[in-house]
Amino acid sequence: MATYKEIFGKQINFLSTDPVNEGEGQVWYNSTSGTFKSVLVSAAWSSSASLGTPRHSMAGVGIQTAALGVGGNNPTPGFRNQTEEYNGSGWSAGGNLTTGRGYLGGAGTQAAGLGFGGNTPPVTGATEEYDGSTWTAGGALSPVRGYLAGCGTQTAALASGGHAGTPTNLGTTDEYNGASWTANPTGLNTARSSLAGCGTQTAALAIGGYTPGVSSATEEYDGSTWTTSPGSLGTARYGLGSAGIQTAALAFGGYTTTVVANTEEYDGTSWTVTGSLAVARSRIGGAGTRSAALAPGGYPDQTATEEYNRTANVITAGAWASGGTMNVGAMSMGGLGSQTAALRVGGSVPPGNIGTSACEEYDGATWTVATVYPAAHGHIATTGVQTAGLGVGGGPIPFTNAVNEYNGTAWTGGTIYPVSYRSAVACGTQTAAVVTGGDIAGAPGAARRSTITNEYNGLSWSPGGALGTARYDFCGAGTQTAASVCGGTSPASAATEDYNGASWTAGGVALFNVSSAGSSGSGTQDDWILFGGGTAPSAATIGYDGTAWSTRPSMVTSRYAAAGAGTATSALALGGREPGYSTASEEFTGETSAVNYKTITTS
Repeated sequence: MATYKEIFGKQINFLSTDPVNEGEGQVWYNSTSGTFKSVLVSAAWSSSASLGTPRHSMAGVGIQTAALGVGGNNPTPGFRNQTEEYNGSGWSAGGNLTTGRGYLGGAGTQAAGLGFGGNTPPVTGATEEYDGSTWTAGGALSPVRGYLAGCGTQTAALASGGHAGTPTNLGTTDEYNGASWTANPTGLNTARSSLAGCGTQTAALAIGGYTPGVSSATEEYDGSTWTTSPGSLGTARYGLGSAGIQTAALAFGGYTTTVVANTEEYDGTSWTVTGSLAVARSRIGGAGTRSAALAPGGYPDQTATEEYNRTANVITAGAWASGGTMNVGAMSMGGLGSQTAALRVGGSVPPGNIGTSACEEYDGATWTVATVYPAAHGHIATTGVQTAGLGVGGGPIPFTNAVNEYNGTAWTGGTIYPVSYRSAVACGTQTAAVVTGGDIAGAPGAARRSTITNEYNGLSWSPGGALGTARYDFCGAGTQTAASVCGGTSPASAATEDYNGASWTAGGVALFNVSSAGSSGSGTQDDWILFGGGTAPSAATIGYDGTAWSTRPSMVTSRYAAAGAGTATSALALGGREPGYSTASEEFTGETSAVNYKTITTS
């Protein structure tokens, strides 16, 4: 009998811990557990951050970590011109199409995309090219049509099938060279609409669709002729999404007599059933490859985004989950520390949003009453860690310039702040902090909104650079020499500013009309999240990478004027208005990936 080494060219390693970089099928003996182990490749969908603009029937372009969602339809207000860009974690706003439409075809990459055809209504032949920020007109598609399939690149694209606004389905195939479309006289063998397409201009697939009647047909294109594949979809459907190339494709979702979640893989010959979408839907904008696909939007869930991964790693999507319950519910509290060692400070409570001196510590499971804050105040600017915290200013009227320091047991007074105010932002540590903005006591009208910045060394305050946008009721993250702030009121602001220890500069603008007044944040200057906020409770979460904002998974409970602590991948949201004064906390855990180990047994 041949040995394992003779078959695979490797010997079985004897290890005390599981390795982190073994390939599929490699076997080792774990001496600690006394078992033989291997790495198992699995294929599954996982949820990701929602689209900023709900819609179905958009074009999907690009790869899983750099995709576009283009156009689409939403009954209110109808056909859309929005483009969103996906970075592997969330969606951010891109340039708008000149012609808003749904049921269009797409091709190319995030930095060199193509959108063509579709329904405005009526159907259109408009073609637009994307350079990573702006759409410009390209050559018109003829015949004009929607419900078509697209694939290829910006300079070598393929449009197939569709219909021109009548019940008659088309087998028409057209090729784009970066300037104009040319009709191929040899069309699809099965004329259809609402089909999916993937691959290149010279090696494409046309999958499923509506004939009329639901189709399971798969056709392959070699650059001149369509050939019907012997491999038909296991589930006939239309309005489906697709990803990949001619010899390695993925088909998912769609409509039979109802929306489905079915997913199938194609190897160039036949289709094989694999993991299902978590959310069944049709009219999906597919992108990516067979082993790393993206499924955004669709009907009926128009904001859902899912990632498909065939990998030796188990991928767990980022998500919010309920945390421990505080002893005193409040809004406009201070929050500091980490997800497993946090401090809640003060806040506003009923009746009439009066201040409270409540202070509580969190260990990742339970809130415990701690030494009360020296004053019954809300809107305190807080920063630091659970055993070395800092609280500055606060209210209600009269606002204060008091500074207090926490050592994990008790509060003591620090050097007073230069201005009496509330609702500012503090970043950094107890002995190296920056405090900025705020609501200044006694100032009239717009003058209440402050641009003042001061730095603290644990003993004294010194002036820092002024904010570009005066504001209060905003949020921030980072350190004394690398801070970032966003949001604020009044009026509500979406502006982001970054601090380098001397001056503030404009950063990315918060997106998708997310009101960032009364929001909370946690993380670092180039990796933080903003959650909740607005004049009404919100569950929205967005993330900042130091340049731009993109969507993240939403909170379990909508709220505003909550407090935040932790990091962008291990955050804590606490309290706020729901509209009641909340005692609830929520914990955010970012996406994780771990090797999929398999214990080998004889059974």
